[in-house]
Amino acid sequence: MLKPGQQVPKLEFPLVSGGAWSLDQGSGASLRLISFYRGAFCGFCTRFMQQLNGLHGAFAELGIDLAGVSVDPEGVAKAWAEDNGIDRIAVGYGLSREQIEACGVFASHFTRDGKELYFAEPALWLVRPDGELFLTIQSSVSCGRPDLESLLTGLKLLAGQGFPTRGNA
Repeated sequence: MLKPGQQVPKLEFPLVSGGAWSLDQGSGASLRLISFYRGAFCGFCTRFMQQLNGLHGAFAELGIDLAGVSVDPEGVAKAWAEDNGIDRIAVGYGLSREQIEACGVFASHFTRDGKELYFAEPALWLVRPDGELFLTIQSSVSCGRPDLESLLTGLKLLAGQGFPTRGNA
């Protein structure tokens, strides 16, 4: 598991809106938030991403860009985003097993209806423009998500302090 202050691995994924999202592409944001979510099949992830989408403006006021990504294929991810009103977040798809392992986020593997499923469990990263990890919140279960309102309250306080790195000892 990565610690705050460490460089995150190169991360790039295609977007349902076209093009690609990459940590290497500077956005001008103070921080970039990446939400790793399980996939369209997960109701907890859908509700979380809907809430994050609704708080887009509050994060933008802090200079934080938002993206979400899962292992879902393009068609599933695109339909999921459209059906659930996820329209203010860059939604990525096709996260690979190798990317999940390189990022060190928890993953699950099981077989459903004869089909093998491997996916990332919920995680949030806040990454500085230089690729340094500012914050990581990870869970091994779908229901272990942070309270986004509390996170925003804390980030507003930390923004006033220049987003000091914590948790790197």
